[in-house]
Amino acid sequence: MNEIRPNVSLALIARDEEAHIERCLKSASGLAEEMIVMDTGSSDRTKEIATACGARVLDFKWIDDFSAARNKALEAARGRWILVLDADEYLSAASIQAIRALTSSADTADRAYHLVNKSTTDGGRTGVSGLIVRLFPNDPRVRYEWPVHEQVVTSLHRANIPILNTKIEILHTGYSSPEVNATKQERNLRILETITRNGEKAHPMALFLKGVALMDLQRTAEALSVYLQCTEETCSGDSIHEASLVRIASCLADFNRFQEIRDIHPASQEEDWHPELLLLRGQAEIALGDVRMGLAFLHRVFESTSLPRLPAFDPVRVKIRALMSIATIWEKSVPARAVAMLQMASHSIQTGRELSLSEVLSAEES
Repeated sequence: MNEIRPNVSLALIARDEEAHIERCLKSASGLAEEMIVMDTGSSDRTKEIATACGARVLDFKWIDDFSAARNKALEAARGRWILVLDADEYLSAASIQAIRALTSSADTADRAYHLVNKSTTDGGRTGVSGLIVRLFPNDPRVRYEWPVHEQVVTSLHRANIPILNTKIEILHTGYSSPEVNATKQERNLRILETITRNGEKAHPMALFLKGVALMDLQRTAEALSVYLQCTEETCSGDSIHEASLVRIASCLADFNRFQEIRDIHPASQEEDWHPELLLLRGQAEIALGDVRMGLAFLHRVFESTSLPRLPAFDPVRVKIRALMSIATIWEKSVPARAVAMLQMASHSIQTGRELSLSEVLSAEES
């Protein structure tokens, strides 16, 4: 008698995640008929908890390669669909329902899906969001690449498997603590430095990710150098090139090098610039004395779309930062107006609601 194949297999890798893994597995247990946990060397109760949650726990010797560990988990999975989570992530009931609809309606698993990974500290009300492929067919051609910040996108493209966008959220809490984030970025930097030191020319994405780690570790001057190198090795209009320009502006702002921020011009039209670049350009213009131009850029922040971009950003918080910059303009001349704007910003962060341009213009006229 043939064994019934699971429809969805959850595949995750974990190490010393006893504080999070139960929440992750329980959130997916109603969706995934099979849960694979590839343990990379836990010394706590991670394996015991995962087993108690119904997962099949396997061991993998860590070799500083996230793709290698994830691919071992994929090899063990038997489902038609693969759902990938990290131990410090979880799914809401609404996300479970949406994934179930996707995986049950398709006759064959012939497509992959971008889900929205939201790093949050308040249950998803606010947070930095980015599109990431986490739901895809169980196909031996589909495997992870890159030792850190690993992705399946390139293998999906080679297999001609289309990737569709969704608004389904994965809630991620792993970077909520500065100490935890620093530890992870030190690890990432060590791996990325190995990649970028080898004899072959490093892929621009490896350079970009190295810059991310350096910035998070507050090694801003080094990050700026890496991002500049990244723009030299990419073409104008390329997504990595454009993302590096945003990060260059962030580094320059830390050094108050506002004129150099003014000189940054992505290939896209200004209204399509990354919201963080619009914010930084607006702040730079104000610092250089052109308040009118600064306001124009800050207003564009509120017109920008909230779609996930590279680099990932929190649309609620970037608009709050823009409003607070506008408030500083009115702080001395019309203090009541500045106070009202700060109250708007406080309400936005408490509710997680994005501010609109019409609200901001109304506040400026009050």
